[in-house]
Amino acid sequence: MIQFDLHVHSIFSQCGIHTVLELLDYAKNIGIKGFAVTDHGLTLPGGRLNSPFFERFRSPCPDVRILKGVECNLVNDRGEIDAPWHLIKFIDVVLLGIHPNTPKGLSADAYTDMLIAAIRRNKCIDIITHPNDVTYPVDYKRLAREAKSAGVALELNNSKIMLARTGIESAYDLVRACLDEGCRMAVNSDTHAIHELGLDDSVRPILKDTGFPDGMIVNRDEKSALEFIEGRRGNKVKPA
Repeated sequence: MIQFDLHVHSIFSQCGIHTVLELLDYAKNIGIKGFAVTDHGLTLPGGRLNSPFFERFRSPCPDVRILKGVECNLVNDRGEIDAPWHLIKFIDVVLLGIHPNTPKGLSADAYTDMLIAAIRRNKCIDIITHPNDVTYPVDYKRLAREAKSAGVALELNNSKIMLARTGIESAYDLVRACLDEGCRMAVNSDTHAIHELGLDDSVRPILKDTGFPDGMIVNRDEKSALEFIEGRRGNKVKPA
């Protein structure tokens, strides 16, 4: 089980079906230490980012830490993303993934170039989500090399494998690329339904098989997750 899950959706994403407090109650019951609420940026249909959540919410449960985050989308191939810049000072963690607002059918080089442009333009990005999405292929080694240089982690996404939305071999290739390039990874559930919170059953065997070191997983435990977040807090700025 993931002790500090950095990719969790609530009802403020069109794809999420639970409130933050429902997620919190479940997290307390299963004994995880914390999670980041990372709802989608506003480019996706039905997306909502609740300003009071970022500005005023405090976890009512001292045993479970809640971080405030966002899963951004690419806006164009110049590296612009749909981060809520007016809220950036309240945001703990910024994820970026390629989602259906980006055209399908492009080459792996094209999608890789888009992500690299975004990493270079936006210092606030902490994690690239589900880079092994079969719909948007990327060059794992090129992306891992760039991510390492910027201190960004690549995600090993439990949901994609659990729901068979990408091939398991692609996850092996992603992990091997990160291992070869020395790029850190984040192991996340990508929770949309409450029972998915903290799950890593579908990807943990991949890490074991490849010999990926625990020390290169940014959220291997609560301490490492919070150190990763705090170490990048100074990057939460809007690009010039």
